[in-house]
Amino acid sequence: MPVLPPPPLPHSAHNADKDFTLRHIFHHGTYRYPELHRRIDVPEHAAVWTAGDEDAARREPVPRLRVKSETMSIQRLADRSKETITGILEWGRRTGRGVQLPEEDWTIDDIAGPNVTDRETVLSFARMASDAYILEPGTGEWEDVGGGFNYTEDFGWESDGLRGHIFADTENSTVVIGLKGTSPAMFDGSETTTNDKINDNLFFSCCCGQGGQYLWRQVCDCQTSAFTCNSTCLVTALREKNRYYYAAQDLYHNVTALYPDAEIWMAGHSLGGAVSSFLSLTFGHPAVTFEAVPEAMPASRLGLPVPPGHQIGSLQQRKLTGGFHFGHTADPIYMGACNQATSACTIGGYALQSVCHTGHKCVYDTVKDFGWRMGIGTHKIVEVIRDVILKYDAPPKCEAYVDCTDCYTWEYFESNGTETTTSKSSKPTATSTSTRSSRTRTETCKTPGWWGCLDESTTKAHSKTTITTTSSTSICKTPGWFGCKDETTSTTTMTITTTPAPAPTVTTTSSTPTSTSSCKYPGWFGGCLDGDDPPAKTHHTPKPTPTATSASTSCTSEGFFGLICYDKSKKHGKTSSNPPVTERMEM
Repeated sequence: MPVLPPPPLPHSAHNADKDFTLRHIFHHGTYRYPELHRRIDVPEHAAVWTAGDEDAARREPVPRLRVKSETMSIQRLADRSKETITGILEWGRRTGRGVQLPEEDWTIDDIAGPNVTDRETVLSFARMASDAYILEPGTGEWEDVGGGFNYTEDFGWESDGLRGHIFADTENSTVVIGLKGTSPAMFDGSETTTNDKINDNLFFSCCCGQGGQYLWRQVCDCQTSAFTCNSTCLVTALREKNRYYYAAQDLYHNVTALYPDAEIWMAGHSLGGAVSSFLSLTFGHPAVTFEAVPEAMPASRLGLPVPPGHQIGSLQQRKLTGGFHFGHTADPIYMGACNQATSACTIGGYALQSVCHTGHKCVYDTVKDFGWRMGIGTHKIVEVIRDVILKYDAPPKCEAYVDCTDCYTWEYFESNGTETTTSKSSKPTATSTSTRSSRTRTETCKTPGWWGCLDESTTKAHSKTTITTTSSTSICKTPGWFGCKDETTSTTTMTITTTPAPAPTVTTTSSTPTSTSSCKYPGWFGGCLDGDDPPAKTHHTPKPTPTATSASTSCTSEGFFGLICYDKSKKHGKTSSNPPVTERMEM
């Protein structure tokens, strides 16, 4: 029986080594110059240097960028044209949620993707995600890609916007776009810094920076109560375009115009890593990021499309995305922990509350392995390359965290703008619709109290209540320290007439009696200083005639307001005649 040769490995052409070089640098403005889009072309044999993080004057030549590729399955839209994607995103921006397209609009393709288990590949992507590239003077000049605006005289245009470094392999078959956004500023020193906080707090916080730390910059007023957010209000606030995301789209379309037949890979660090992930989820390309801000929640708020069978708003559960997010446990931004009261993000006003990444998460455990403490100083890409990637013999295992939940303590509801109070009733109301609770308003509260409205419930029939109070009290003739020492009789008559429709009239008459005793010597706090026998108390109904007589005293030298006699042989006496007490209650 002849022996058949083994079948060839599928897509063996995808398993190859690729050498990349820097070809172009794109710069797109975001806030200060949103129409700015420039490009500089790097010659093939131009000298390119990298600047050190500690000493910018010390330069090193760019090392060799070699990447191993392998076959990767990725699920993406069949029609990824600019017009189709723009229409989908505009619908998602207006509604605040991604459009769920039918199954026939999606395809699963086997493409060449980066081999993230290879250490040299991960290191090369980290270097491509850095923006510390320096060209020799005279290497090239910035050219305007679109718009034709002249920003030559404005010194600050390079500090505003999104920078993209374009790398291509020797055959121009694969292109890597490395994105780097402007670094977050600590304090509001310019319009760009303020806009960055508005942008980031809209997309990376649970409810526009509300309900958290005092220093967070609040960019909307959508919180209705503790850990409750009006998602309708939030969607309205999110209708302002994410400038970084739309700037990255323009940059992406210019690169695909230069390399129409090339496979596009994405790389990025920090905020640039999150934007790289947005592009990969939108157009269906592999992405390798480093210390990226958790981007699952902002990706869902951008209205990115999701395949059938996936829950809208839970992009961390989506499979076959081609995204790999590298980071270490000592970086609070990557771990979603840069939101404490004393964190650098909070001090700067940033509310970075998202914790979930899409795709796969590849974590270096530097806290356990090196004993590091969590701090913002470990976030820089130069330190990540030098102190993390180069220190480990192999990359960490990449895993999908599908059970991750963003803002798990928060509740979100939809409304039509007539929100007042929240009720748990499942009955529909005419004023609002909600997926979690119904919100209703009956009429304006006339008597507000500390913990709500003191009015009668307006869902019942209106009632009319009449209260009449009559009291009769004798005038005190002998005031004491804690009240009147006279024998008093007080009669109070209260008539309450309540006429709810169609309830019958109820009349209540009550008399509040006053009880007195025959105690001769009352004490400070209501006790009696008489003998051991208890004071007599009568319960008969003759008409009281209170009288009080004070006996004369034979004391010639009194003290302490007449309560003490200083005569050695005299006694101080005091008598009183107490009438009987009448107690009566009429119902």
